[in-house]
Amino acid sequence: MEMEKVLEKNRTMHHLMQKATVDALDFQNAAEQLHDLLQCSIYIVNGEGNLLGYCDTDAMQLFSRQELEEKCCQKENQEWLVSIRQPVYNQWHNGNCLALLPVVSQSERLGMLICGREQEEFAAEGQLLAEYAATLASVMMIRAASRKAETEARKKNVVQLALEVLSYSELEAVKYIFNEIDGNEGFLVASKLAEEYKLTRSVIVNALRKLESAGVIDARSLGMKGTYIKILNDYLYEELAAI
Repeated sequence: MEMEKVLEKNRTMHHLMQKATVDALDFQNAAEQLHDLLQCSIYIVNGEGNLLGYCDTDAMQLFSRQELEEKCCQKENQEWLVSIRQPVYNQWHNGNCLALLPVVSQSERLGMLICGREQEEFAAEGQLLAEYAATLASVMMIRAASRKAETEARKKNVVQLALEVLSYSELEAVKYIFNEIDGNEGFLVASKLAEEYKLTRSVIVNALRKLESAGVIDARSLGMKGTYIKILNDYLYEELAAI
């Protein structure tokens, strides 16, 4: 590989790295860009064996078509990947040459970056770019995990705030309502619930409206059939159990 081409690819990789530190990059898009840069098949796998992004050739077939469609490695492949603890270059597998790079952050294993070529080994320049690509995958996984944690914390906070604005009787009504619903959705007849638990219908209706306004539930009146309720925030049951 000519030095000028290596430098150009390195600049492109550096640009991707800078972007990944600011935004949560799309793994599929990143895999496609790495495919073009390294001129090989790319698979980005997380610690649970899920294929976050990949771009391979029909001839590669490192993973089965089912695995690619479901974006999840089968157990035997997961065990194979977990057994690899250090970067491995030019390992031959079913006639293909692989570069296997564990994605690690602060000694914590996050997943694996797999690069594959048909009948062609990874020279020093290709190995250097693969190392850079593994670092990029690490940054992306950390960023994605951070985004997920922020989203979960926000969802939990929304439920807490929604429950705090309920009056005592409304909160009691909410507990009764979701004791009656099995799972994340169900039907409620307000008059029947009011009679059973000695509540007023207005308390039940007000409680549901407040939760719906907060985006915690979706409540739709179906006339004589009652009210259809769907939980939109799965932290509701957890927070109710803590009260």
